Amino acid sequence: MMKKTGVILLSLLPLFLAGCSSRSEPESRLYRFIDNLDEPNIVLHPARQIAPEPSVTDEVFPAESSPLLDMGSGGNPHGIKRKLMLKGRVVNALYCPPKSVLRYRISLPENSKLDFGIAIVKNGNPEERGAAVSGEKRGTTFLVNLEAGGGRQNIFQKYLPPLEAEEAFAFQLFTVDLPDTKGDLDIVFETHGDETSRSFWVNPLYFQKQEDNLNVILISVDTLRADHLGCYGYDRATSSHIDTLASDGVTFLNAYASSPWTLPSHISLMTSLHGANHQVAYEDESLDPSIPTLADILRMNLFYCAALTGGGFVSAQYGFSKGFNSYSDEGGILRQDSAEHLFHSALRWLEREKDKRFFLFLHTFQPHSPYACPSPYRSAFLDEGARWRHIDLISYLGGMPGIYRELPENDRQNIIDLYDGEIRYTDETLIGPLIAALKDMGLYDRTLIVFTSDHGEEFFEHHGWGHGHSLYEESLKVPLIVKLPGSRFKGMKIADMVRLVDVFPTILEEAGIKYADLDIDGQSIFPLITGEEKGDREFLADVAANVLASRIPQRIAMSQGKEKLILNKGMSPEDLGFFISPPPVLDPLEFYDLAQDPDERQNIVEGRAAAANRIIRRIDEVYKAARKRKTGKMALDEELKKQLKALGYIR
Repeated sequence: MMKKTGVILLSLLPLFLAGCSSRSEPESRLYRFIDNLDEPNIVLHPARQIAPEPSVTDEVFPAESSPLLDMGSGGNPHGIKRKLMLKGRVVNALYCPPKSVLRYRISLPENSKLDFGIAIVKNGNPEERGAAVSGEKRGTTFLVNLEAGGGRQNIFQKYLPPLEAEEAFAFQLFTVDLPDTKGDLDIVFETHGDETSRSFWVNPLYFQKQEDNLNVILISVDTLRADHLGCYGYDRATSSHIDTLASDGVTFLNAYASSPWTLPSHISLMTSLHGANHQVAYEDESLDPSIPTLADILRMNLFYCAALTGGGFVSAQYGFSKGFNSYSDEGGILRQDSAEHLFHSALRWLEREKDKRFFLFLHTFQPHSPYACPSPYRSAFLDEGARWRHIDLISYLGGMPGIYRELPENDRQNIIDLYDGEIRYTDETLIGPLIAALKDMGLYDRTLIVFTSDHGEEFFEHHGWGHGHSLYEESLKVPLIVKLPGSRFKGMKIADMVRLVDVFPTILEEAGIKYADLDIDGQSIFPLITGEEKGDREFLADVAANVLASRIPQRIAMSQGKEKLILNKGMSPEDLGFFISPPPVLDPLEFYDLAQDPDERQNIVEGRAAAANRIIRRIDEVYKAARKRKTGKMALDEELKKQLKALGYIR
């Protein structure tokens, strides 16, 4: 039976997605989303009243917000349900400009708390927004009242002054103890004051602390090769804390990403869809909002969902915030200490939210190039006479046109040494302290922790550097460690091939959430853990011409068992001339027996024609069956361009 939750969201969301309900309903209706009971009674200031349909233009709303499109969010009366952008953070919010009243009928559990934020954002031209303009601007007062049996009790009141000229927004978080009250009552959210104010209630929810909550933490360490970790057989001391996590969990020795670069790979992780099915392949494409995400399903089953990320190609602008109550891009992408910065952000978040039933997604761009982590980690593996103490690899090579440039072996080893220092820094400043903090808070034993990466990194094994342009093992093979609550199955190592798309259904199964009716490509890994399933799973990966290397043609890889096929589209003479050093001449078909040739040195396609044709037919089936998606088209804003430049993706 699914454990009783301690979270009720006032996010105007129904509890269940058709076909995705929990194995058993929570024992008490007190733990359902508010809108599962009744639509709220909404009174907006007359100057702000708009048509009830959510298709109305957004001229009434702040430019910093957009309609809430999370799965299952249902109707959007007066369009008040918004995704609100607060400088690197996207939060779910209810638009409530003064004077407005949002009234909900609820039943309070004993010893419950009300948790919420309040925000005001910079005003635009009031005349364009139909607001009154007279006299001096007043501030905005936020009130929460409880009403029952004709009585009224104020439980919260806060005044926010008008924003100063240099302020873009004001945002504060609060937690209020709620009285023990029998029967139904109304909880009323009100705003008063400056009628030009653009004010919001952010993620209001009430909850009762539960000692047995199942929590989920998903950690993605960008650009991390599995074979550079001790628990995967590496002979350097790069990963003592990751190795400890592996000893408490299940280690999958052959886990594969769906793409060799960040954006499509993370889309696959969050949707359990191969690239052929989510169809986000280029740097200006975003997630089709009709696709359910992992956060969508978990939040609909009463998890409080938050993300702390490094931005860039996991920016909320690409649709990653879908389903999350809060999604932060402030992960320190331009910092040399981004892993440590992420730990401190995660610690603050956990200290505030630890009493809730939560899903937390953590992402850092370390050990992504530039390899320049703080001392002494950057020199942990360097020879005394090393040429570089830090390096921006792609910039040094001359940008993406230089990715096939050959370097002397001692320089190559110097680069690997710096990369390994980045891993050790991430291990000791993020993973180790995080595990310790979870244990100190009493969360470790009741938290499902999934540790992985989105892709690997090439160090000229196949005459290329970096990632995003080939589909060899060094680009696609990633770590996957699953630490279950109570450390069940601790110390297991499974050699069967699995995929990042399997993470989504695995988390749902552990949470007791049915997913059989979801249109996904992944499968739970539990049958492999319990021994009910044996053998390698088919994996599919692809890469298309994109910002990483605009002259790289499409490539597709599929593995069945230990037989791996790579399809390569050829390069035109113009494409070849793009590169500073000539790329390797690739056969249209590459076929490798990974059992005998794990480093993919010998293309044996001529001797395996039947097997190659079988895999080609399967690839054709997958792409022909793919449903056409409405991927969004987006322009890279200046902040996102700055982040991508820092990572070496654009110049």
